[in-house]
Amino acid sequence: MKLPSLAMLSFLVMVGNVNAQQNTVYVEQIGTGSTINFTQTGVGNAIGNSTTKAVVNGNNNDVTVDQIGNSNIASLNVQGDSVTVLSTTTGDNNTSTISCGTGGDCTGSNITHTITGDGNQVTTNSDGLIDSTVTINSDNNTVTINNTSTAVSGAKSNIDISSGGGNTVALTQAGAAGANGHDATIAIVGATNTVEVKQGGSNDSKVNATITGSGNNLSIKSNLQ
Repeated sequence: MKLPSLAMLSFLVMVGNVNAQQNTVYVEQIGTGSTINFTQTGVGNAIGNSTTKAVVNGNNNDVTVDQIGNSNIASLNVQGDSVTVLSTTTGDNNTSTISCGTGGDCTGSNITHTITGDGNQVTTNSDGLIDSTVTINSDNNTVTINNTSTAVSGAKSNIDISSGGGNTVALTQAGAAGANGHDATIAIVGATNTVEVKQGGSNDSKVNATITGSGNNLSIKSNLQ
């Protein structure tokens, strides 16, 4: 019997924490045009960890990570061009780390984090032409974005703190960035949020910031080599 091609496979990993047991998922997926969905509900679950990440290799893959609950961990290493990663965190004190192209390819890819809950830590590490988006609707979250790109249009990031306070965002976009430089858009509605933007390369960088609220801090360092 002929086995189906990896390019035609769709993966769904669902972990429920009905009995308060901790669940850990490790996945290594290789193939193109795949759809991979991770869903975890409960407390103390993990998709990979700091030493053994869940791995998705291949171009044109769609990856969705949905963690609902508290103190969960998602650690994902994505390699490939034209990849879309959607990460949703709902709950408190969760940790999510998405790496794309570090040690591989990540051209024309998109990584989106949506955070609803308090005390969460979100990190994006990428190397390549990438668009990063982070949306925060709550308090005291920590977001770190490290994008490196030498592509013609550079790296792009969009940070939207639509409500909440005490959030900390550190955005660094480096690399030559081709002809157009790096691009960062920041929108803050709330109080006592801190956003630091560092962009560097051989060409111009663009930062567009809109802040509504009191006690917010925005630091911008541009054209760093």
